Amino acid sequence: MTITYRAIAGLPLARVFAITLTIMSAPLAAQPAPYDSAKPLARATLFAPDTISTGDYDSHVTFTPDGREMYFLKLAPNFSRWSIFVSRYKDGSWSPPEVAAFSGQYQDADPYITADGKHFYFISDRPVEAGGVRQSHHDIWVMDKTDSGWSAPRHLPAPVNSDADSYYPILLKNGTLYFGSERADSRGLGDIYRAVPQKDGSYAVENLGPPVNTSAGEYEAFVTEDERLLLLAATRRPDSLGDYDLYLSHKQADGKWSEPVNLGPEINSPARELSPKLTPNGKYLIWMSCRVPALPAKPQRRTTLEVLKELRAPGNGLGDIYQIDVSSVPELKPPTK
Repeated sequence: MTITYRAIAGLPLARVFAITLTIMSAPLAAQPAPYDSAKPLARATLFAPDTISTGDYDSHVTFTPDGREMYFLKLAPNFSRWSIFVSRYKDGSWSPPEVAAFSGQYQDADPYITADGKHFYFISDRPVEAGGVRQSHHDIWVMDKTDSGWSAPRHLPAPVNSDADSYYPILLKNGTLYFGSERADSRGLGDIYRAVPQKDGSYAVENLGPPVNTSAGEYEAFVTEDERLLLLAATRRPDSLGDYDLYLSHKQADGKWSEPVNLGPEINSPARELSPKLTPNGKYLIWMSCRVPALPAKPQRRTTLEVLKELRAPGNGLGDIYQIDVSSVPELKPPTK
C-alpha cells in the first residue's frame, strides 16, 4: 500500500502527519457475518430457505470463523444415509451445496470446525485401516487446515473412540473434547463425555454424570469456550415437548453443571430438534428442527404443481435449519449471582 502525504493549508506537516496516524489507527468496524440478519430475529427463523434449508433433510451446521463457509448434513429421513455438504458465501448469497471433498463415500456426520478454524471434527463409519471395510459404528475423526484445504482425516485414539457409536464432537481451545456416546458406562440410551488431553498425548475420558446425563438419552452437547454454558440435545426426558428437545445447563460456582432446562416451545416443538450451536460471533442460536407450520383454517384448492412444491419445500416435516437471536432466548442469559 502506498501512502501520499499532502500539505493542508494552514497546518504544519507534523500536524498533518498526526491527523493521518489518527485516522489510520482508528479501529475498523466489525464486518457482519453472512449469517447476520439485517433485522432482529426474535422468533425461530428458517436459515437460507430453498438454498440451505430445503425440502431435503438438512441439519448439523458448522461455520468457519469468518462465517463465509459452512458445512452441514443432508440425510435420509430414517437416518440410514448421510453425507457432509459444503456451501460458500459469495456475491451476497450462499452457493448451491455440494458434497464435501472428504465425504460422500462413507457415513459422515456431525461436522464441527474449531473456533480458530484450524481443525475439523466429524464422525464416520469409514475404516480405520486403508483398504478396509466400513465399521459397524461411528468414530470421531479430525482434519487439519492446510494451505490447500483440509488434510486427510485422522482417527482419534482410544479411549476417545471405542467399539460404540460416538456423536457430535466439540473441541475447545484448551484441548478438551466433548462428545456423545453409547458406551457401556452410559447411564441411559446415550451420555455426554469429556476427554481431557494429558501431558503424554493421551486422553482421560470422563462421563459428565448427573444432572446432564440421565436414564433417558443425551447425545449432543455444545459447550462454550469458557465451559460455563452447555447446550444439550436429549430424548425421553420427562419434560420433553417432542421426539428430541434442546436444553441448557450452566456451570455453577461449585464447578458442577446445573439441572438442564428445556429451552421451551419457541425452540422445541412436538417434532425433533437437534444440533444446538451458537454461531461463531455468539449472536445466534442455530439448530435443526423437523417442525411443520400450522395448517390454514380455510385453505384454497391447490394445483398439482402447488401441492408438489409444498411437499418438496422447507417445513415438510424433514429437517430444516433455524436461527434466533441469543437475546431472544431468556434461558441463554447468564444466571444471576
